Amino acid sequence: MLERFVDMLRGQSLEASAGFVFGVLLLCGFGLPLPEDVVLVTGGVLAWLASSLEEASLRAMVSDPDLLTMVAVGLAGIVAGDSVIYWMGRRLGSRVAEIPGLRRLVTPRKLEEVEKLMRRRGNVLVVIARYLPGLRAPTYFTVGHSRLPYLRFVLFDAVAALVSAPLFVGLGFFFGDDIELAARAASRFSHYILLGVAVVLAGFGFRWLQQRRSGVRPEPGEPSGR
Repeated sequence: MLERFVDMLRGQSLEASAGFVFGVLLLCGFGLPLPEDVVLVTGGVLAWLASSLEEASLRAMVSDPDLLTMVAVGLAGIVAGDSVIYWMGRRLGSRVAEIPGLRRLVTPRKLEEVEKLMRRRGNVLVVIARYLPGLRAPTYFTVGHSRLPYLRFVLFDAVAALVSAPLFVGLGFFFGDDIELAARAASRFSHYILLGVAVVLAGFGFRWLQQRRSGVRPEPGEPSGR
């Protein structure tokens, strides 16, 4: 897939490549079933092809205008695509419970419970869901339905994207001469990110269990109920 994208845009200007990357990321917000990391790595390879650098060293990369442009475009495309999901949830979320077949699954009571969770942990969920394939779209849809302030959503979504966009675009740029190696490196780092998210979730789960256990214990000097 990565090779097809690169072959299709090889020889085009950086502006055309950046427009393609932004457009595909935006379409992902409308439900296009395409891995986000593939699009970002493609953008990095295309930025390398447009760059005047002869060798992709880390020192040269941090100041290369073509790479920096593609990173910015990737960030903008990610936030734009996620915003589409957010606004769909905000405008249409309440109607989900009216759809036949979903009324038993999405009851007004369940929606209210989800809204309460989003108000308490919405910022954390926005960051974590960015790295969970298959869960990002429904989570952001629910975030929009819970009416988490849009500016707050964009802030935490952009903070989360500041990890994935520079990383994957940079990998595509660094391994631009070897597309297959770039794809393998991106896949490996995706696993590292998921592992990191799993560790964070485990930490939250452990903390929740501790709080729950401490909450049911009687206070000192209080009768135990026996």
